[in-house]
Amino acid sequence: MVNIIAYCGINCSECPAYLATQKDDYEELKKVAKEWSNESMSFKPEEIYCDGCNQEECIFRWCRECPIRSCCREKGFKNCAYCEDYFCDNLKMTFDKTPSAKERLDEIRKNL
Repeated sequence: MVNIIAYCGINCSECPAYLATQKDDYEELKKVAKEWSNESMSFKPEEIYCDGCNQEECIFRWCRECPIRSCCREKGFKNCAYCEDYFCDNLKMTFDKTPSAKERLDEIRKNL
């Protein structure tokens, strides 16, 4: 499988929502939606279909609202590693929850 790197550095190819979508596995999407829902944010399985956030037509509800995705698309960047303002406050939450995303973007940035 080809690695698909999100704007924030997350490897979409390892994401449970992406994997369930690619397998067209609704039961798995229900499970992921339940796991990702909490008191402040709730997801329905239909809201987490995902082909990767860098696709033109993004279905995953959070990605449509994501400030990182919006910023990169406005600036025309493949991901945040290409930005002169790397790393900004928008990335802090992602890096706190997914340190590998920062490592991935740092590596991309190093090789630019």
